Amino acid sequence: MRKHNDKKESRRLHLSVRIYFLLISISSLCAACIISFLLVSAGVTLFHEGPITKPFIIGMGLLVCGLCILIGGIMLWFASLHFVKPIEEVSKAVKKVANGDFSVHIAQKARRFGHHEVHDEIDELAENFNTMTSELSGMDYMRKDFMSNVSHEVKTPVAAITGFTDILMENDLSPEEQREYLLLVNQESIRLSHLCENMLRMSRLDYQKIVQKKDKVRVDEQIRKCIIMLSEKWPDSSRNYDLDLESLEIQSDADLLMQVWTNLIDNAIKYSPDGSTITISGRIEGGSLTVTVQNDGEGISKEQQSRVFEKFYQCDASRGKDGSGLGLSIVKRIVDLLGGKIICVSEKGKGTTMKVKVPM
Repeated sequence: MRKHNDKKESRRLHLSVRIYFLLISISSLCAACIISFLLVSAGVTLFHEGPITKPFIIGMGLLVCGLCILIGGIMLWFASLHFVKPIEEVSKAVKKVANGDFSVHIAQKARRFGHHEVHDEIDELAENFNTMTSELSGMDYMRKDFMSNVSHEVKTPVAAITGFTDILMENDLSPEEQREYLLLVNQESIRLSHLCENMLRMSRLDYQKIVQKKDKVRVDEQIRKCIIMLSEKWPDSSRNYDLDLESLEIQSDADLLMQVWTNLIDNAIKYSPDGSTITISGRIEGGSLTVTVQNDGEGISKEQQSRVFEKFYQCDASRGKDGSGLGLSIVKRIVDLLGGKIICVSEKGKGTTMKVKVPM
């Protein structure tokens, strides 16, 4: 298949618009000269019976030039449609995109010269335009999908808070019941607050292009702090931690790295059973920091692994109340900003391993 594609690509001939226009102009002018000469010659042969004088030759020459200009102009007028028509199509398509229609597509007709497919800058413009609209269409779909997910995620805790407050306004509740509903309202409020924080964080990261790697970071100490901090967040959960960490000191952005470890360990706790072991290891090799976080949870199917870094995607729908599905999206974006990569390795029933590699 690769050889076939290479062969097909080699048969594609690029022809500059300037050269194409020059060839058409020369061809049109040559054809106009030949036609004019034949017309004048035929006219002289049929209708002229006198001597061939110098004024006659000059007159015939001027007649040939006049006919050449007239016929050549007409031919160039029709030939110019080859240039104007595709440019008009691109112009109309651009107007549609400006009005928000990203489904527009410019149809292209193949021009062949022998075994070669000829294309020029206008064809390349049309191809790039179609690629652009395809990308914009995908982004528009993602934006609409994002807004739909945001609306859904916000609506759930708000509806819960509204329902609990309606119950609290009833006068026949005991103090114990009131406390229980107030606790639920508090939990949903905290969840909504975390959702807004993560959305703002994700928005800032999406627009951030440059990271100032000016902090000397002890990654092993950061990971230990994350474990202590998350133990307070999950007081009812019991997890064992198997740490295999060297003295991991790199120069990077301390705050962004802290968010990475916090989200990864938080996910490991969330998706692993009580009493299980979370294994965290770290190495500095070949100028890069490599950290792996492994849990003993149910694992992720291959179909789900391709989507774990999508915004608002949650593998386990029953865990929806515990998070917003933005954690791994934030991790992926931070790792990309730091010039690294993250890999998810998982198998159903055998746990999940997140491997982060960040250049020093």
